[in-house]
Amino acid sequence: FRDPEFGAVYRQQFLNEASLAGKLRHPHIVAILDAVMQEHSGYIAMEYVQGHDLVRHTRPGHLLPVADVLQMGFKCCGALEYAFKEGIVHRDLKPANLMLAQGSDVKISDFGAAYLRKSQAVQTAEMGSPYYMSPEQLQGQDLTFHSDMYSLGVVLYELLTGQRPFTADSMDALMKKITEQQPAPPTKLRADLPKEIDAILFRALAKKPEQRYKTWHDFSIELSTLGNKILPAGVI
Repeated sequence: FRDPEFGAVYRQQFLNEASLAGKLRHPHIVAILDAVMQEHSGYIAMEYVQGHDLVRHTRPGHLLPVADVLQMGFKCCGALEYAFKEGIVHRDLKPANLMLAQGSDVKISDFGAAYLRKSQAVQTAEMGSPYYMSPEQLQGQDLTFHSDMYSLGVVLYELLTGQRPFTADSMDALMKKITEQQPAPPTKLRADLPKEIDAILFRALAKKPEQRYKTWHDFSIELSTLGNKILPAGVI
């Protein structure tokens, strides 16, 4: 909290997360059990998840089975729908904030991200993850669940292809790509992906919120339907 550049933001993020202690109870959200805030420090006690985050599974050679990724996306949709009904937009979905417990059991962590004004967005490369931010978040607009939907689309894209939809050498160039350009079709990056995945992810990654899925349920059904289609016969 004493950090001269980001201390105020860190404090706000901590307060945001601490305020959720005991409030979010969902099988695919890491529970916050207790929190204490002091002048220069604090602590948060959270549910223990025996597993690891998904960062290791974004690298070629370490990608998870396609059906598992779709199942994890389905579970995240349910958890994020629940959070939004509780008035919460996560704002910082990324592989590092998704914990893989066992199988395709995923838990979302880190609900502390503060809303960043447009003037702060350029600073997020040091403390956040601009690669996963929606166009409206980078532009400092009001956020709804559609911003988290975009971020989940980025995560799924990376888990399936081993590449992020957009990369750049500078924050300005990255923001321009996210707000103006279309990503490469996932099937162009990985030939064994089902062709339907392109349309699903392109819709989640649409530039305007109203062009994405109308509800989390709609998104989850698309993921589930495709996941069931590619599972081997007799596997549920």
